[in-house]
Amino acid sequence: MHDWPIVMGGTMSGRDTDDATRGPGAWRPVVSRLAHWGLVTLGARRDAREGTIRALTLAIVVGVAFALFGTINQFAAAGFVTQVPINLDLALRALSLGWFESDRTLPITIVEIDADTMRDWNSPAITPRGELARLLQVITAASPAAVVVDIDLSWGERAGDEADAGTRVLREFLRSYAGPAPIVFPKRIEVSVDGTRRLPASPIDDVFERNSRLAWAHASFETDGGGVVRNWQDWLAVCADSGAAWLPSVPVRLAAMVAALPEGLARPVPPATPRHSCMAPMERGGKERRLLVGPRLTGERRAALRADAQSISASLLLDPALARNDARLFGGRYVFVGATHASAGDFWLTPSGVLPGVELLANTVRFAPLQPETEGWAAQFTLRLEALLLYAIFAFSQWRLRGLVALALSTACALALVALAIDLSDDVRVFDAVEAAILLMVAYKALEALLKFIAEARAIRGRFPGGIRGSLRALGAACIRDHGPSLEGDRK
Repeated sequence: MHDWPIVMGGTMSGRDTDDATRGPGAWRPVVSRLAHWGLVTLGARRDAREGTIRALTLAIVVGVAFALFGTINQFAAAGFVTQVPINLDLALRALSLGWFESDRTLPITIVEIDADTMRDWNSPAITPRGELARLLQVITAASPAAVVVDIDLSWGERAGDEADAGTRVLREFLRSYAGPAPIVFPKRIEVSVDGTRRLPASPIDDVFERNSRLAWAHASFETDGGGVVRNWQDWLAVCADSGAAWLPSVPVRLAAMVAALPEGLARPVPPATPRHSCMAPMERGGKERRLLVGPRLTGERRAALRADAQSISASLLLDPALARNDARLFGGRYVFVGATHASAGDFWLTPSGVLPGVELLANTVRFAPLQPETEGWAAQFTLRLEALLLYAIFAFSQWRLRGLVALALSTACALALVALAIDLSDDVRVFDAVEAAILLMVAYKALEALLKFIAEARAIRGRFPGGIRGSLRALGAACIRDHGPSLEGDRK
């Protein structure tokens, strides 16, 4: 038998009931509970479940703030607290240690002008132009996709007849080169005191103007406050003889010139007409790209060669007595020629260690198809969603489980998310999501510890007399951990 409400003077319909519950007073219990939770979290009100309430409230506040405003390390205050002890650079380190492999990377080969090569060349002050021409003849004969020569050609050979002959050999090779693979040379950039970037003249500028298979690009890497290279610009604002212009990076120049564009890349579109003046500080340039660094490919500490990345000494390449499979070394690959010997002076500090400039350039091209994954609102939404999911798992496991079990669960979930994201879409930003989730946990636990300290200080304040002296004594007592009686004392 049902207990029906008795209504005097009429009936109460279902709609009337809903309208009544939607009145202004319907939200009062919710608002009252939220206010209670807030006061308990701040230590202004006591509750038997204050630990649970404080943990849940802070976890929600930190998560909502991240969802609304983005990654925690974008804020200076949070960066001061979290970036110093936890500067993970997870994406870079995972790549550099070989934890991440993709079937979308571009195949590269680095031809090293290493210590053995310099010894064979009698340690010249600059790269011999004639030997460089010989290297290019061998490489281009094997039908590479493109060639990048990380040698500064702004300096000419003027030491004698032999040096002049080498320059003539290189000029003649470049003048008559017909491709089909483009050859790209990084252009030296001079930065004046006022910040203006100018392109100095090169002895072979006229050759480049007459041959469409040759092109200049920029190979500039900017360092952060700690001297570490983390990003590169796809376009750079410069001043040429004709005025303000945009100079593309090596990956952008290659994307514009190669015959068959690799999957995942598009033909580049230059930025709008430069607004900068050659008499004023320059614009920053185009978009900033993340520098992805794979396992070391050059030097004595090189990793094992991979299908998409390998290297060979220039001395071996020029040895006529050595049998090689040049088609396998260079055919269809992006080939980079550059100095890796100790006296080259072209070394950069990265989160994965010190690397020669030619290897940095090779990595910008090798991982170019993965760069578009970092752009757009969809990528930002995915990053925040992945970070929030991991953060929720971290926070729940830390609150609900004991230390070792919580660590095991958090680690397993993080690895599972990374494996899934990489397998489905080669999304390297999943490593950034893991970093963001860890930083969120640091912020959450720091806030929890601070508010817990405030609550404990409030609780013991009544034991001490009033005034400043009593407040200081109460603060000191709150700073000292009370371990309680020892085990020996308990036994007695």
